[in-house]
Amino acid sequence: MAFPVELLTDRAMCDTALADLQTELDDLTFRQTSYDHRDDKATARATDISAEIIILDQDISSLTAQLATLASDSKYRLRREAELRAAVKRRGDLGAAQTTRGPVVAFRLAVDLRQVVAQVTELTQAKTEVTAHRATLPA
Repeated sequence: MAFPVELLTDRAMCDTALADLQTELDDLTFRQTSYDHRDDKATARATDISAEIIILDQDISSLTAQLATLASDSKYRLRREAELRAAVKRRGDLGAAQTTRGPVVAFRLAVDLRQVVAQVTELTQAKTEVTAHRATLPA
């Protein structure tokens, strides 16, 4: 769908519209760079958190199984209990972190990035159409 460039009836209007579009494009380009960087970081963080949770779940299962077979007076029992407590705590911390740094956040940043990319595309098209229309107007 073409933009209503016919509303711009002289070159000065076109120049004003082009300047406005360029200002908005500059802002969006900056946001795009920022979102792109944040998206990369968020995806890496979410992947790391998910991978660590898998390992911790395995460790918790293993330590629980070990504790079930250790005698109450075993010299290893206290160490395994401490390791289990630490693993359970870390698992809880990572579970909580997923709400602020997990896959949903990474997904939302990817959506935001795509929105900005779409806006940049539309503004670029608008500039192209205004520039072409401007060329048809008398000087």
